Amino acid sequence: MREGEHSGYRTVKGSGASSWLSTKTRPQSRRAKRGRWSKVLMQLAAIVFFLLIWQLVTVTQLVGIPTPVTTFQTFVSLLVTPEPVLGKTLPEHARASLTRVVDSALIAFAVAIPLGIAIGWYKRFDYFASTLIEIFRPIPPLALIPLVYALFMTYGNTVLLAQLFIVALAVFLPTVVTVVEGVKSIDPTIIDAAKTLGARTRQLLTKVVLYASIPSIFTGIRIGLAIGWASIVAAELIGGSGTGLGYFIMTMYQVGGRMPEIISGILMIGIIGFLMNEGILWIQHRVIRWA
Repeated sequence: MREGEHSGYRTVKGSGASSWLSTKTRPQSRRAKRGRWSKVLMQLAAIVFFLLIWQLVTVTQLVGIPTPVTTFQTFVSLLVTPEPVLGKTLPEHARASLTRVVDSALIAFAVAIPLGIAIGWYKRFDYFASTLIEIFRPIPPLALIPLVYALFMTYGNTVLLAQLFIVALAVFLPTVVTVVEGVKSIDPTIIDAAKTLGARTRQLLTKVVLYASIPSIFTGIRIGLAIGWASIVAAELIGGSGTGLGYFIMTMYQVGGRMPEIISGILMIGIIGFLMNEGILWIQHRVIRWA
């Protein structure tokens, strides 16, 4: 039998396992690419479907809203040209809202993630903290706006502090609950195996529990940011902040119900929310291949 042949099967000399692995991973990479393209196509189909429904509503005059074309023209104009009432472009308002959300979310995540891990790990602390969380969780953050504004009335920048507090609370609650559930859902055999190998409590928390909870942490971040984004817009609608997408929408309504501008602001809110969610998913899939 010649070199490179065995039992009727031909092998490539020197290729070894790497050749076999490459042939295995090629179909998987193709399937992954097809899956990504399928997702993009379905997302585009959803947008087209939405635009068709929108156009149908305007043609039948069910409600008095501008056509997609008119709104798109206004949207593009607001991207580069400041509107005359507030003197700012749509990206400037969006940046103001995003800054408030990011500042609040960073504070909320810094507290919610370690607190959620502690609540999920220590049963007695779970009984104590979960009681308070479940009392406050059903209360919409927006219902606290009058109370929060009153509490910060004596401080210099009442509106900004109140908005930051409302968003931080809106981000904190869903994040901590999601992290707690992630910790509790860890397979006990993993914990037992680590203990058998001599891991102490600190090592369990930092090298086992934290690592196993990363998918839940990312889920909590996604949910928290989505709720926080909605909360800051609503808080800007109610409280006069001078800038922000919510304030922009309310101002456009108060100066005569300028529908193209109002819908442009709403579309900007939706686009930013979508991009935030997709961005976090992208980071999660790149950082945690197994999640």
